[in-house]
Order: sequence, then C-alpha cells, then structure tokens
Amino acid sequence: MGKAGFIALIILWLFLASVAVFFGIPLVWLILSALDPNASPEFKIPSTISMENFIRLGEPVSGVPPYMWIVNSTIISTLVATIVTIASILAAYVLTRYSFKGQSAMLTAFIVFRLIPPLILALPIMILYRMWGMMNTIHGLVLAMSALILPFTMMIAESFLKSIPATYEEAAMVDGCTRLGAFLKITLPLAAPGIATIWLLAFVTSWSQFVLPLMIIRTPSLMPASVGLQFFFGEYGRVEYGKLSAFSILYSLPVLIVFLIVQKYLKRGIAGLVTR
Repeated sequence: MGKAGFIALIILWLFLASVAVFFGIPLVWLILSALDPNASPEFKIPSTISMENFIRLGEPVSGVPPYMWIVNSTIISTLVATIVTIASILAAYVLTRYSFKGQSAMLTAFIVFRLIPPLILALPIMILYRMWGMMNTIHGLVLAMSALILPFTMMIAESFLKSIPATYEEAAMVDGCTRLGAFLKITLPLAAPGIATIWLLAFVTSWSQFVLPLMIIRTPSLMPASVGLQFFFGEYGRVEYGKLSAFSILYSLPVLIVFLIVQKYLKRGIAGLVTR
C-alpha cells in the first residue's frame, strides 16, 4: 500500500469513527439515562446504577400504566401486519396470474395513494369515523392503518409473486391439485421470504405511526406507545428523562424481537427484492 492509499485509509476510518460517534452517543445517553435515578439532559455517567426508572413504569400516567401502551402497540401492529400481509398476497396473486381491463390504472392508483401524506387523510377519516361510530376504537385504527400501508406492501408482494413462474402451479394442477391447493402448497412456500418481509415492514410501519393514532384514539387506555410518549412531557416543559428513556428502550424491544424471529427469511426476501 502506497502513501496515498494509507492516507485514504486513515481518512476512511476517521469518517467511519465520526459516524459511529454521531449515532452512538444518543444511544449511550439513552441507556445511561434509563439507569440513572436522577437523569437529566446532560450526558453523564450515573453515580448509582438502578432499575428504578423501569420499575416506575408500572405507576399510572394519566390513569394508565405505560406498559399498557406497549401492549396496545403490539396488538395493533400485529393485527395490521397480518391483515395487510394476507390482503397483499391475495391481491398480488390476482394481479400476477390474471389480466383484466384497467389493471395498469389500478396499480398506478395504488402508487399515487401511497404518496399521499397521512396527515391529509386524517381529517376525512375522522369525519367518516364520526359518522360510522368508529372513533376511539382499536378496530377503527387497525382498519385505517391497514388501508394506509396496503398499497406499499401490495407492490412488494406483486414483485415477489411475479418472480414465481405460473408453470409451477400449472404442473401441480395437472397432477390433480386444485388452483387453491396449488396456491397453498406451491406458491406460498416459495413466497415465504417475501411474506416475512412484507409482514415485518407492515409491523414496523404500524408501530411507528403517530398521526392516525393521535387523531383517532382519544382514551389513554387505548393509545399505542407512539402516542402515549407525549404524557412523559409534563406541564411547563418538565420532562421525566429517566422514565422517558426507560420507556423508549422498552418501546424498541418488540420490533427487535420480531426482527430476530424473521431475520432468516428477511435477508432472503430483501435480496430477492433487490435483484428483481
């Protein structure tokens, strides 16, 4: 390695170290603050390490234990991800196995709908939900978020199913399998990496949604964690940094757990999506 190459390597390592420090310091502060009974905005090593902030999350905030918000988020995100995955796979199967008039226009409409910011859709949804009596309900929130996420996941599902030759299903039907049987026994197993990718993307997107839950859910006991976080910011700008940090760590755990469970399929799914 020449002198120029050595200097370039040093610059690269300095750049990577700067990026690591830039993104690592907030995470370190979050962990230290969660373990500090006297946490503050300052970056400091706690004089005493304690789990007090995690234990205090069992105390009601606005009449609700903060753990309940994480449970609500888990239920809502799981329902949304499951509904969206099933609907995406079924819709993509029709789009990739059949041709019909207006198919291209339908796909374009889905893309355009996905580009609309959720804030623009929130007000019409609220008006409709008031008419239908679905405001402040979990099923109403699940339905709205499923509709918001579906166009994006359906395009991913369409890409995956398009890569699976229809001749596989035709061969199964020649051997006596029904179309439904061929779909369940041939197509779904082959599309497993794509299904895992779609489910995880829908789960994470739903988990981080803020606008729709804020507009639809008004009762603290029904709120997801993304909305419940606001209650850690008290009056007159007072913030409980320790509890907020502890809650933020717990808030991230379900997503990490889900990722670890589906990562085997996720790697294959993303790799397949990139190559298509």
